[in-house]
Amino acid sequence: MSIDWFTFTAQILNFLVLVWLLTHFLYQPITKAMQERQQKIADEHQKALELQQQAAAEVAEFEEKTAELTHAKDELLAEAGKEIQSWREEHLARARKEVDQEKEDWYRALHRERESFLREARVRMAGHIHHMSQCVLKELANADLQQQTISVFLERISRIEEQQKLKFRDLLRTPESRVLVESALELEQSDRDRISKFVSDFLDIQVDIEYRERPDLICGIDLHISGYKVAWNLQEPLEELEEEFVRSLNEVITLESGVESTPSAS
Repeated sequence: MSIDWFTFTAQILNFLVLVWLLTHFLYQPITKAMQERQQKIADEHQKALELQQQAAAEVAEFEEKTAELTHAKDELLAEAGKEIQSWREEHLARARKEVDQEKEDWYRALHRERESFLREARVRMAGHIHHMSQCVLKELANADLQQQTISVFLERISRIEEQQKLKFRDLLRTPESRVLVESALELEQSDRDRISKFVSDFLDIQVDIEYRERPDLICGIDLHISGYKVAWNLQEPLEELEEEFVRSLNEVITLESGVESTPSAS
């Protein structure tokens, strides 16, 4: 079998021309298009990666800020809780202190009112006892008691010291001297003469005595010599008894006040 070299050569040339045409007009544009497509895909992929990284960074930043906000919120809530607790404790302590102070003031006021009431009641009681004593002694006063009173009164005059006796004598020598005898009951003339004679003899000088009745003396007689007084009556002992009674009651009240105020002060 013979080979037609012309045909063979022509076919080879046709094939080469076809290859050149395919390479020049089809393969290169396709390759270029594929490269451009691949580059585009690579670029888009790179861009997607960059966007993904950016998104991841933003997510991380968001999560970090969220964590910071959560932490700050917790700190703010904790601080607010502490401030609220502190405010509550402070106001509770202040309210408790105010209540305790008002309670203490109320107890003190009540105690003062109690003391005032007891003191007034006891003073009135003492005055009432004094008044009753006066009434009883006035009712008991009679002639025999009057004579006994005069005797005791003269006995008291007789116990005047010599120095005071001389002073009375000097006073009685002055023109303005005045001698007054006051008695709870009216003195009989005989009693007046008895007193006048005793005083004159005792002072060794003639004495003119003025007599006057004074019921509030209560079984007593007073001798007044130019501003000086020699007295014996039950009025002064009763007044001293009343004063002592009131003073003793005040001491008892003061002692009770100290005992009652001790527990509250502690």
